[in-house]
Amino acid sequence: MPDRPPTLHDVAKHAAVSTATVSRVVNGGPVAEPTARVVRDAIRTLGYVPNPAARGLITGRSDVVGVLVPDLVGPLNAAIARGVEDVLEAHDKLATIMTDHRDEAREARRVATLVARRVDGLVLIGSHLDDAHLRDLVGDTPVVHVGAERPPGADGIPEVRIDNAAGIDAALGHLAALGHRDVAHLAGPRRDGAERRAAMHDLAPRHGLHLRAVVDTDFSEESGRAAGATLLAEGDATAVLCANDRVAAGLYAAARERGLSLPRDLSVVGFDDLPWSGYLDPPLTTVRQPGRALGRGAAARLFDPDAGGELAPVTPDLVPRGSTAPPPH
Repeated sequence: MPDRPPTLHDVAKHAAVSTATVSRVVNGGPVAEPTARVVRDAIRTLGYVPNPAARGLITGRSDVVGVLVPDLVGPLNAAIARGVEDVLEAHDKLATIMTDHRDEAREARRVATLVARRVDGLVLIGSHLDDAHLRDLVGDTPVVHVGAERPPGADGIPEVRIDNAAGIDAALGHLAALGHRDVAHLAGPRRDGAERRAAMHDLAPRHGLHLRAVVDTDFSEESGRAAGATLLAEGDATAVLCANDRVAAGLYAAARERGLSLPRDLSVVGFDDLPWSGYLDPPLTTVRQPGRALGRGAAARLFDPDAGGELAPVTPDLVPRGSTAPPPH
């Protein structure tokens, strides 16, 4: 054999068949099983590896799905991407992952790049693009959202997202069962933050709880510390439900600065269940976002584009840990 990678022509010559027959075997076309077996044996013997680009020209598929994430730092984004990969592997496809840093113009450029590379589909995590703009960019390429930032009620493109109200409901029920009556909320930005804030206002009275204060954060630890200091200066609440775990970690710092002991003096609940949340002191009671399940649901929808209808929101679970206890007497 020549000192070069084997080609489709080499396989055809070795198997004594036409190159068209080899192509059909490689691409899953109709070939009699005895002939297909001879071709597969030749492929193994020669170590032939099909050229994905050339195969894509024949099949119209790249066997690659584009995954666009806000960043590669957040554990939740990583879990969602891992869930997408779970499904892609089962379909013998690969993921190309890009970041947009929550910049709408950058996101549009990344989407256009992925479409130009003929990806078989797109999973957009935390997208800021409205449906009309996105459809102009993707054409016929299937696309599914995970936790998009588009306004509620947008339609046309399927979306997988967390049921924020269900998560807040579970957390408030937990605090009410412990005997709390006065709660506060460190609220977050963007669509998730707004949905969690709305759920606090709506659901706290149903659990017999008084929502004493709502203070804004930007989902970061430092904003949680600053907002927590403001909240604790008022001292009206015995429990605080935080917009996410990072904000809760900032509240821990603010509580320590005031000499408070958790959960003896104050109960704290987070939202997300990031990998380190159970290692805080005390371990953080939180609402677990099943990131991997979100990713799997999005990827599965790519392979069922005719399913129609909205995807049901994913219900999160409450994870009780040591940061919540009955209120101080």
